[in-house]
Amino acid sequence: MGEQLHAGQTLMARSGPNVRSLASRPPPAGHVPFTLTSPCRCFSHGVDLGQKNEAGGLEPGTLTKEVRERKDELDRGRVEAYPRREGTPRQGMPREGTLGEGTPREGTPREGTPREATPREDALREGTPGKAPAPTACAGRITAIRSSGRKLVFFDLRTDTATVQVKLSYASLHAPKPSLDEFQSLCRLLRRGDHILVHAIASSTRDGRPALEAVRVPVLQSPCLQRFPVADRGAGPVQANATVDRHVEMLTKLDAVRMVKTRHMLVQGIRQFLTEQAFIEVQTPILAAHAGGAIARAFETTATEFPGRKLSLRIAPELWLKRLMIGGLSRVFEIGPSFRNEGLDKTHNPEFTTCEFYAAYWTIEKLKAATEQLLATVPWNGLHLDPRTVADDVRLIDFDLARQLSPDTAQWIWQEYVDRGTESAAEANAAVLEPGPVFATVDFIPALNAILGIELPNLASGTARADILSIFERKQIPIPDRPTLPRLLDELSSHFLEPQCWAPTWIENTPACLSPLAKSFIHPTAPNHQAVAARAELFVRGKEVVNCYEEENDPFEQRRKFIDQQRYAHEPEGGAIDDEAMRVDDEYIKAMEWGLPPTGGWGMGVDRLLMLLTNRDRITDVLAFGNLRAVTKGAERKAAVQRQSDE
Repeated sequence: MGEQLHAGQTLMARSGPNVRSLASRPPPAGHVPFTLTSPCRCFSHGVDLGQKNEAGGLEPGTLTKEVRERKDELDRGRVEAYPRREGTPRQGMPREGTLGEGTPREGTPREGTPREATPREDALREGTPGKAPAPTACAGRITAIRSSGRKLVFFDLRTDTATVQVKLSYASLHAPKPSLDEFQSLCRLLRRGDHILVHAIASSTRDGRPALEAVRVPVLQSPCLQRFPVADRGAGPVQANATVDRHVEMLTKLDAVRMVKTRHMLVQGIRQFLTEQAFIEVQTPILAAHAGGAIARAFETTATEFPGRKLSLRIAPELWLKRLMIGGLSRVFEIGPSFRNEGLDKTHNPEFTTCEFYAAYWTIEKLKAATEQLLATVPWNGLHLDPRTVADDVRLIDFDLARQLSPDTAQWIWQEYVDRGTESAAEANAAVLEPGPVFATVDFIPALNAILGIELPNLASGTARADILSIFERKQIPIPDRPTLPRLLDELSSHFLEPQCWAPTWIENTPACLSPLAKSFIHPTAPNHQAVAARAELFVRGKEVVNCYEEENDPFEQRRKFIDQQRYAHEPEGGAIDDEAMRVDDEYIKAMEWGLPPTGGWGMGVDRLLMLLTNRDRITDVLAFGNLRAVTKGAERKAAVQRQSDE
């Protein structure tokens, strides 16, 4: 079976000095050329083209005018629109792919690495006699069509973010050749957005860019029935459009495709880093009877099997992961979704992705050092893990921020993948292993005391909340909703400390009431005998990226801290004012009685880190299908149509 390439492979194989012939094997046996005499198997017969409702509109699931017209056009042309790809690769034979998945095989240098040309390449390049190249099957989506007379058409063929030009000349077609009328009818049938398979040989454009020259008429693989969108050629960064489906947006806004690939590289880099540190990846329950591990409101539901039992989507995997530590594992991590039934804004989505790890006997200092090393290496780990990486894959990364996180590494990577400097890949790989910079540190209570010009009261006293509220009034700071003592202190940090953390900065020794799951101690230098947590939060450009602390492993102390959280939530008159406060989790405390080793816990928002690395202000721009509002807009539209019909 012949080798089939993607457009991405075509570009990678022939970019710069690394020229590799695409004509390695003859076209696959059994492929029928796309002709107008093929049996009519375009669509199933007897399809209902649409039922009108009483309001005169099409019922959901019926065909629009564009789809109906495109279907009729293909039926009239007797084109098999959705042919089955027949045949399977034999053992030891190269598999057949589609145009973007392809990469140079093992032993083939990566793009940008020089390689000696083969005799055939030299012969073709110099015009000396040599064996003619054999066609290769290449597949992709048509993004542009340009006609030049009756016998010449140019296609732009794309997969992922790679595009290659295909020249379809009637004079270059091999036998058996269709008639000129059939050729012209075929070209009229093809549309932007159609997936096609073309047998072609390697060529180049007038300006020397890699291209393909078809030797057979293209074979339609899947037509685009809708009107293909026009590319947005704006110069600014692409932002998600809440009114357009993301899969449609990706067809013309390549940054949407690049974002998905950048996210993949980032997650793979995190996974590789932790694996190299002897962590094992685990999966913990997402649906359980109780949601704990964070201060947040959970989504609640029921199961068919237990109709009378309330279930919750997890708000954090922390308590499950620490149970694994109790069970005997020493280093675990999980990358996965969490859910919080809270507000939706530019930087928050009810469904989000986190990475959490837990390591026995790690202190806060070890956690901070591991964080700095991870952030210095993770953005580049994915690049070195995947030999298919090209300069286009790192286009979205904000190198100004990358240099702040790891200036040495960023320079090596930039030169290897973008500037094509003289540095070798071996030197770049070695640079990745170097430790990153040491970030600045802010001590929570002493820093607030200095900014406010007063000393914070003893936060364990019975009047602490009233004293903090008086500071809000004197400084004319807006009081947050549900003004419990923990939320007031968090607001002070958001107002005074976090905006100062533009460069990567740790805020450490937060008040103990803000961290009920962390170990606590009396601050050695802060006045008023302040109890603080063995906790540190990393902020970059004013946003929290990492939260880590030494885990509380005393079950009696943990119970006391849970009870304190409920006391803070019920302090004001009139009953509870904070229904998100942590409740006493008896099951978790009972598990702790089996012995939780001294443990360092660490958590990071993957979406937040991706936003920072790609310089995006909105979380919806880094999610494959956008935020909750975007993924539920179909239901909103259906409800609006239903309301209109009811009226």
